Amino acid sequence: MMLRTLLLVSLLSAAPAAFGADNWPGTKPLKFEGGSAPGGIIDLIPRVLSNYLSASLGVPVVVENRPGAGGNIAAGFVAKAEPDGHTLLVTSSNQAVNPTLLPNPGFDYQRDLVPVSMVVTAKMLLVASPAFPAKDVTDVIKIAKQNPKSVSIATSVIGTPSHLAAEMLAQYGNINLTFVPYDGLPQALPDVIANRVNLMGGIISVLLPQVRSGAVKALAVLSSERSPLVPGVPTSAEAGLPEMQLDAWDCIMTTGGTPAPIIARLDEEIARVLALPEVRDTFAKQGIEIFHLNPQQLGNFLQSESARFHNLLTHSRIEGAPQ
Repeated sequence: MMLRTLLLVSLLSAAPAAFGADNWPGTKPLKFEGGSAPGGIIDLIPRVLSNYLSASLGVPVVVENRPGAGGNIAAGFVAKAEPDGHTLLVTSSNQAVNPTLLPNPGFDYQRDLVPVSMVVTAKMLLVASPAFPAKDVTDVIKIAKQNPKSVSIATSVIGTPSHLAAEMLAQYGNINLTFVPYDGLPQALPDVIANRVNLMGGIISVLLPQVRSGAVKALAVLSSERSPLVPGVPTSAEAGLPEMQLDAWDCIMTTGGTPAPIIARLDEEIARVLALPEVRDTFAKQGIEIFHLNPQQLGNFLQSESARFHNLLTHSRIEGAPQ
């Protein structure tokens, strides 16, 4: 009698979890939480995905923006949500750099956030003012070594791709640069165009119109291969800096403790949407490439990137960055 009672209690206690996994998402809406203001790539991704996911899952899909603290506000919200696969974080390099930059955010990045899908990637460009006398990265290094601190580079918030690009150039080129901080790349562009600041790194889709108009000149693609959007621009590796490889990327996470079958279903649905030609075309027009990784692959990628950026940031040449 005692054994039957214990078995019944065990089965009843396990039933809700099994029911949730088998019948997810039920009728509860999905929510995408983005750590940026409307208008950027992190905002674009869930808005492209939401209608398709809503149609296939049969529930509303809501997009919410929670900018601030280097993406930490949105990340903290998702980390503390119910682990039922209904609250999703859209994030970028923040997921790999914030454990170094913000060691005590009020939650654990590895425990309280789990991978769902890598979604997109975008190549980065290093550009310069047309008046700056350098045609490639080799010239930049030569000028900076001849006159230390004479070369300036615009950076955005610490931990963003533009900041990481500046750090890589300084460290791997073994040069002293003057870092000029901005709230974002749009604020920096006028100063780079006017040569008040010499250099900046940014996502190719953002900088391409200025490159094509001649407002800035492209010095290097910060990837392992050239971009078809600027086929004549060499990679940083071609200029002798193979370590200076940096792609912008965006992925989707959810709350730690979410059942594995739900995470697998989420990834399956997201991958299906990413494979649609019209979705690929929408991203391609923004200079963004589909780059899907499943939860395990994304977890391995984040671990590798976190280690790489930890090493970069702990040797930072920006005053006030972590040491």
